[in-house]
Amino acid sequence: MNLAPHAGPEAALGASWERCALKYKLARDSARPILRMQSSEVTPRLEEMIERTGGRNGIFRQLAGIAAETGACLVVTDADGVLVRLEGRQSGRDLFERKGIALGSVWDERVAGTNGVSMALSEKAAFTVRGQDHYFSLLKPFSCTAVPLFDAENEIVGAINYSMVDRGNHADYLFARQLLGAAADRVQRLLFERRFDSAMILTVAPSAGRDLLQSSELVAVNEDGIILGATARAHLLAGGEAPAKLKGQSFEAVFAADTTSLVQVPDRVMSVRSEAGATLNISARVPTSRHRPLRPARSPASPLRRRLAPSLKRLSQGSERMAAMCARAQACYRRGLPFVIEGPSGTGKSSLVAALTDDAGSAQVMTVDCATLDDTPDDRAYFRTLVGQAQAAGALSDSLGAPVTIVFENVDEMPGFAQAGLRAMLETFDTTDATDMPRIIATSRRSLRQSVEQGLFRDDLYFLLARAVVALPALAERERIDTLARDLAGSLSGAEVEITEEALALLRAHPWPGNLRELQNVLQQALIEGNGRRISAVELLDLAPPAPLQAGVPIVQRTAANYDERSMIEDALAGARWNVSQAARTLGMGRATINRKIKQFGISRPA
Repeated sequence: MNLAPHAGPEAALGASWERCALKYKLARDSARPILRMQSSEVTPRLEEMIERTGGRNGIFRQLAGIAAETGACLVVTDADGVLVRLEGRQSGRDLFERKGIALGSVWDERVAGTNGVSMALSEKAAFTVRGQDHYFSLLKPFSCTAVPLFDAENEIVGAINYSMVDRGNHADYLFARQLLGAAADRVQRLLFERRFDSAMILTVAPSAGRDLLQSSELVAVNEDGIILGATARAHLLAGGEAPAKLKGQSFEAVFAADTTSLVQVPDRVMSVRSEAGATLNISARVPTSRHRPLRPARSPASPLRRRLAPSLKRLSQGSERMAAMCARAQACYRRGLPFVIEGPSGTGKSSLVAALTDDAGSAQVMTVDCATLDDTPDDRAYFRTLVGQAQAAGALSDSLGAPVTIVFENVDEMPGFAQAGLRAMLETFDTTDATDMPRIIATSRRSLRQSVEQGLFRDDLYFLLARAVVALPALAERERIDTLARDLAGSLSGAEVEITEEALALLRAHPWPGNLRELQNVLQQALIEGNGRRISAVELLDLAPPAPLQAGVPIVQRTAANYDERSMIEDALAGARWNVSQAARTLGMGRATINRKIKQFGISRPA
């Protein structure tokens, strides 16, 4: 006997209908099927709900305001499915209450049939029940989208639900799922951070995720790297079966990343490949013994401090021009103004974005590589979803506590349909008010203005997007590369690194076509070949020549002026910790030859 509604998209709906008919013996056409508790029974349940969610009334109030604007009703239930809070326009509430959606109503499947709240609580996931999917005919005019609420230990404390007159519009269901999902995620993250405030908390997110609002999870570890707890969906990223099974395991064994090493890498961010084959981005936040106070709200018109954040200071080491560009980007980001970061590959565009979002404590960052978008049905649907998620994030900006950021990489390669969608998104938001929209950052390896002049990029979108242009200088154009090199080498080594004058001369002379990435690779290799504390010209002799060889131009050895053979041998020995065989291999000579030269130059091992 098939009792499931013919259009039900999920097998879970069919199973629910079958239970309602065969196990609970519910009559579909009952006039008043919904059980309702007395207000005296509801009050203690509401108080417990507020306590278990950490007093997150601000989030619920904001959801209620959005519900009123869209003609929906916000339904908040406890873990038993008892409605403890109902918000919406009075006219709308009257309609819902006549159908049984009222304070104290019980949405347990055993008495209320198939409904959004019961499905979300039983499936432990967001769930939409359309009008025709409700078991009771009385509820057929409404669609219900519900999302479960979890505490820090992944115990269900209740559900939040949007009930609205069902127009059969899938965009309504999608918006409700995204909005409620973001709110539920925010509630658990706040509870989790409070519960594990003395532990290291790691953020784990799938690389190049396409979900703006719910693509990262939190994992708390102790000083030995043992997992103390994780948010609701962290186990899915690790290919596990349940959140509880992560607890007590080694983070390195589960996520293939050593927590001790993670703290030492630049920006505390690394990418790893999971056993399931997916690439995960993992970032670390050092423990704190106290909660950081929330930054006071700032009016967009109020002055912003011009001092660069520490991460931006480090990024602009050795260049006043780079510091000026970082200051411009920081001012735009804090004001919520869209802007474009331009610069050749390797100049630090991604590092600048990371520094900005890290300084602001961004709630979520999603990167869209425009070069990978094609004019296909899937990519068109994805971009429509992105626009909806951006609207949801803007609506919840106050409750999220930190800005949501969308980064459009390689924006100059964005296809036409996406340019039209982004233009519509930017026109929707009031770009003079940072609370109305997510932060929008675009990056480009070439001048976006030139793309406009060549007819490759919409001029109307350019003037909406490029409220400011942040042009990053190439590494060869920076004024003091030695300052940057010392800082970067120290970061790579984890300790102060000495760079000899001869080595600095080589670094200054190199054209650096690969910019910062090339410099980092060169320094990393030099530290590996040397002793990890000192870089000499010996470790840099493999730097590429500054330009292609031309006929009649002699080959010039990549050594600094006055860098004689004795100095080269001394540096090679120092870099090899006086392992003579290793020093000989570095210089490309035999052991007997280097021993003869050590004796010839009277070189002796330091005491």
